[in-house]
Amino acid sequence: MRTPIFPLLLLVLLASGCAVRGPVGSYCGPLPEENAVSAIAADAVDCLSTLHPPGHTSVHLVPAKNVDNGFVQAFENGLRAKGFTLVPDARPDVLAIAYTLDVMDERSAWYLQLRISDTEEHGKSIARAYTASGQPEAGQSRTEIEFKRSMLQKAADKTKETAGKAYDATRSFLTE
Repeated sequence: MRTPIFPLLLLVLLASGCAVRGPVGSYCGPLPEENAVSAIAADAVDCLSTLHPPGHTSVHLVPAKNVDNGFVQAFENGLRAKGFTLVPDARPDVLAIAYTLDVMDERSAWYLQLRISDTEEHGKSIARAYTASGQPEAGQSRTEIEFKRSMLQKAADKTKETAGKAYDATRSFLTE
């Protein structure tokens, strides 16, 4: 009987291309005045630096559709100034950060949420409200989050495991 190793390996390669690590997508709505944007970005950098050591942490910012927004520029500059290393693509050893900055109500209150992936399946979410001038309102919300793996990702993991066992069995058979 012929072992279907090639189709299994092909399925693993195709399925692994669909797997997404950590937070998906950033969003930046209409921005407040420039001083408020700078204050919100500075507060976000301070919050992040309390969770991860700046001199030892590489960061990948998940881009928003409007990548030229003033918030991401101020946030990137603040991260660099604090000592974080910014990398252009996500890797397992890099902290992936997605953000949402949007207006909350007609009083010009703003809302910022940072979704930080520490590992393949776990991360943190930090959320805070700001006044129209960019000053924090009240405290902040910190939540541990678990990134749900899709059924396709679970199937790909199972296929990888099966393919690995088949490879090992074939290799030991050929070396005997």
